Order: sequence, then structure tokens, then C-alpha cells
Amino acid sequence: MAQQRPNPKALGKPKGSLNAPIAAFTMAVLLCSYCISSIRTARRDAQTQAPGSGSYQRATPFERKDESWVQQALDESRAQNGGKGRP
Repeated sequence: MAQQRPNPKALGKPKGSLNAPIAAFTMAVLLCSYCISSIRTARRDAQTQAPGSGSYQRATPFERKDESWVQQALDESRAQNGGKGRP
């Protein structure tokens, strides 16, 4: 009698053919979780960062007006001092 050999196919496919889809799925899950974690960390850092600590923030029209007033005062002060940096 002939000996029966075990079927090397899993789910009707050759052994090892499921490795690539499983690896791709695992990599996709890891990448998505890393992206979500990075976005949450960036948002948390942006919220807890003190204003004016070197990070770029948009100036409101009122702040722009204040900045132009400050710049104008500095220019007038320099003109009165003969162009020197400090009074």
C-alpha cells in the first residue's frame, strides 16, 4: 500500500503563500498606529507649548497694527538719536 502524505496546502493554497498578506496587513496596522500616535503627540505638544517661545503663530490684524506702531516708534527713536541703535 502507498503511504499517504500530508497535504502541504493550507486552505487550498501552497504552504507559505499566506505569509506575504499577513506581513502586509501587520505592517499596515503598525504604520497606521504610528501615524495616529505621532499626530496626537504633535497636537498635544502644540497645545502645551508656551506662546511666544519661538514657535510661529499667526498675528491677528490687531497684533499687526501693534507691531507697525512699535516699528514706527523704533524708527522715530533711531532718527532722534542720529541713527544709533540705543538711546
